[in-house]
Amino acid sequence: MAKKQSLLVKLVVLGFIFSLLCFLLGLRLFSMQVLDDEQYTLLSTQNRIRILSLPARRGNIYDANMTEMAVSKPVFAISLASADIPDREALAEKLAVLLHDEEITAKKIQDILAQHYRRYEPVVIKRLPYDEGLPLITRLEEMRDELPGIIITEEPMRYYPQGPLAGHILGTVGRINSTEYENLRDDYNYLVTDWIGKNGVEKSMERFTIDGLEIGLRGKNGMKQVEVNAKHRPVRDISTQEPRSGDSYVLTIDGKLQSALEQSLADMIAEIQKTRPKAKAGAAVLIDVKTGAILAMASHPPMDPNDFANGLSKDKAEYYYDETVSPLINRCIAATYPPGSTFKPMTAVAALACEAITPKTTVNCSRIAKVPRANCTGSHGAVNLQRAIAVSCNTYFQEIGFRAGIENLDKTGSELGLGQQSGIDLPGESAGVLPGPEWKAKRYPDENHWEHVWRPYNTFYMSMGQGGDLLTPLQMANYIAAIANGGRRMRPHVVDKILSPEGELIWQFQPEVMAEVEISEENLAAVGKAMRSTVTSGTAAGLFRGFPIEVAAKTGTAETGLSGDNKNKDYHGVFVSFAPFNDPEVAFAGIIEYGYHGSTSSGYVCRAIFDEYFGLNE
Repeated sequence: MAKKQSLLVKLVVLGFIFSLLCFLLGLRLFSMQVLDDEQYTLLSTQNRIRILSLPARRGNIYDANMTEMAVSKPVFAISLASADIPDREALAEKLAVLLHDEEITAKKIQDILAQHYRRYEPVVIKRLPYDEGLPLITRLEEMRDELPGIIITEEPMRYYPQGPLAGHILGTVGRINSTEYENLRDDYNYLVTDWIGKNGVEKSMERFTIDGLEIGLRGKNGMKQVEVNAKHRPVRDISTQEPRSGDSYVLTIDGKLQSALEQSLADMIAEIQKTRPKAKAGAAVLIDVKTGAILAMASHPPMDPNDFANGLSKDKAEYYYDETVSPLINRCIAATYPPGSTFKPMTAVAALACEAITPKTTVNCSRIAKVPRANCTGSHGAVNLQRAIAVSCNTYFQEIGFRAGIENLDKTGSELGLGQQSGIDLPGESAGVLPGPEWKAKRYPDENHWEHVWRPYNTFYMSMGQGGDLLTPLQMANYIAAIANGGRRMRPHVVDKILSPEGELIWQFQPEVMAEVEISEENLAAVGKAMRSTVTSGTAAGLFRGFPIEVAAKTGTAETGLSGDNKNKDYHGVFVSFAPFNDPEVAFAGIIEYGYHGSTSSGYVCRAIFDEYFGLNE
C-alpha cells in the first residue's frame, strides 16, 4: 500500500512538472508568434534574403582607329558571405583544396574574410575565365551543401586585347584599398569589393563630374535581391536593378604608330645592350604639333595590363617590382633626365627673345674653355646660330646663355613648359626641374653655403642642358612642338572623345593653347632653320641621309649625373625632332638610358617612327 502511494506522488509531481514545461513553452511560443511577431518576421526575412551587388562593365577604350584597347569579358566570381559561415577555418581549408591555386591558401582565405568587416556583403576570393572555370564551378555547385556562405556569380573582368601595347598609357585596374574607399565611397557609392583604375587612363578617367554630369569608365553597379533556403541556395530572384555600363573613351593614340614606336625602341635598346649592358630602358613620344594630341608614347621595359586584371601573381610581381628597371613607371611622363644638348634650342630661343643676340651673332670657339666654362667637343672657330646648332657647340651656347641671363632663360623655359607639369590627362606626371636662383637657394638653404647663391658657372652649364636641368621626354617633345608651332605650346592629351554606353558623343577634346613664347616669327624661324642644319650638315646628317621628308632635329649626349656612373663613359642618348620642316605636323623626343649618342641611339627610333608616320616603309 505504501509503495502505491509513493508511486502516485511521483506521478503527480512528474505531471505537474510536465504541465509547467508545456505552459512555459506555450507562453514562449505566444511571445514569439504574437507579441514579437514583427521582430522575428524581420529576422526571418533577413536570413532568407540576400542583397547582391551587380558590378557594372567598365567602358571600353579604343585607339584613334576604333581598335579595341580595353574591354570587359565575363568571368565567374567565387565569393564568400562571412555571415553564413559557421566555421571559417574548416571552410577555408576545404575551399583552398578545391581551388588548387598556390596563391590562394587557406590562410589567405581566412585573412580576406577577417579584413572584410561587412559580413553580409560577399567578398570575391577568386575570378575564373568563363570557359576555363566551368568545370570548377560545376564541382563547387555540386558541393554547395559542404560550402556554406559560397556565392557564385558572373561579373565583368578587364581585358586588354592588344596585350602590352600602350600598356603604360592604358594603365591597370585593381581592388580598391582602404584609402581609396574612404575617399570615393560618399561621392560615387563605391563598395569595399570594387575594382578601380590604379594608373594610366584607367585611373584618370575612372569617374568624375563635368557640369553636373557624371562620366567615366566606371559604370553604376546594379543590385539583386535573392531569396535563399536554409542551405543558402538561391531559390528565386525577388528584384533586380540592372547595372549601367561605363562610358567609352577614344584615344588620340594610333595603334599602328604605337606598335612601331614600341618595337623600334625595344629593338634599339636590345642592340645597344650588346656593347653597353647598362642600356635597359628608354622612352619616346610622338606628338601632333598643332593640337597637342599624343599619337604614340612608348616606355620600355613594357607593361602588360592583363597581368593586373585579376590580381598580380607572384612570378609577375618579381618582374614588375624590379627596381633596377622599374617596368611600372611610364618614363615618358614620370621619369626626368638631363636633356643635354637637346636643351640648346631653348637657350637659343631665350637669347633671341630678349635680343641678347641675333641669328648672325658669332662666338669664337676653341677646344679649351676658360674656367668656369666647360670645354667644347671641338674647335669650331667663329660660329653663328645655325652652325652652332648643327655642330652642337658648347662654347657658343654657354656664351649666349650668359648674355641672356638666368632670368630670361627661366622666363622662356617656363613659356615652353619646362620645369612644370604639362597638364596631360594622365596621372603621375613629374614637373622636372628648370634650375634658377630660387631653386638653388632651396636646394642649399644654408645662406653661408657656397652653393646657396646662383653663380655664373650655373648659367654656363644650364645653357647647354647639364646644369641641374631635368626634363621628362614629354616636356622635351612638347617644347620642340611649340618651336615648330610658331611659339604656341599646346596642352598634350591622350583622350580625344568620350562616348556614352549607347555610342553617343558626350565630350570632344578641343585644342588648348597653354602659353606663347614672346619672340618674333623671324627669330623663332631661325631656330627651326638651325635645327634643320643638324640633319643636313650636322650631328644627325648620316641618320636622315636620303630621307624624302625634310626633318629638323637636335642630338644630345647627356651626362647622367647619377652617383656611381662614369662621367666620361655613361651618357644617355637623347634626340628631339620635328617634321616636315616647312609645314610641321609632328614632333618627337626620345631617350635611351646609357645609349651614349642621341644620333646613334634614340635617333634611330625617331627615324623608324617617321618612316611609319609618313608611310615610307610600306
